Amino acid sequence: MKKIILALSLFALFGTASAHGPYRYGWHGGYGCGGCWIAPAVIGGAIGYELSRPATVYVEPQPIYTVPQPVVQQPPIGYHWQEMIDPQTNLKKIVLVPN
Repeated sequence: MKKIILALSLFALFGTASAHGPYRYGWHGGYGCGGCWIAPAVIGGAIGYELSRPATVYVEPQPIYTVPQPVVQQPPIGYHWQEMIDPQTNLKKIVLVPN
């Protein structure tokens, strides 16, 4: 955005310099200005070069999340895990049941 504002302000400043055409030298009204285009062309080229340069893009690396693995307990000897539905809450629960 700053580059566009700079380009427009420079154009407004230097664009009006050649707006008077052949009357640049005041009373020599009939003389043309053979090299009057050089300064606006150089300035316009510099502005065009600056606006056309690719901008550096910084990409943040994605964070790495580690998910802890669930700890599976081995049941004691003579027992095993079994999934049951609790009659009071109607939810599934895993309980120890004797073999």
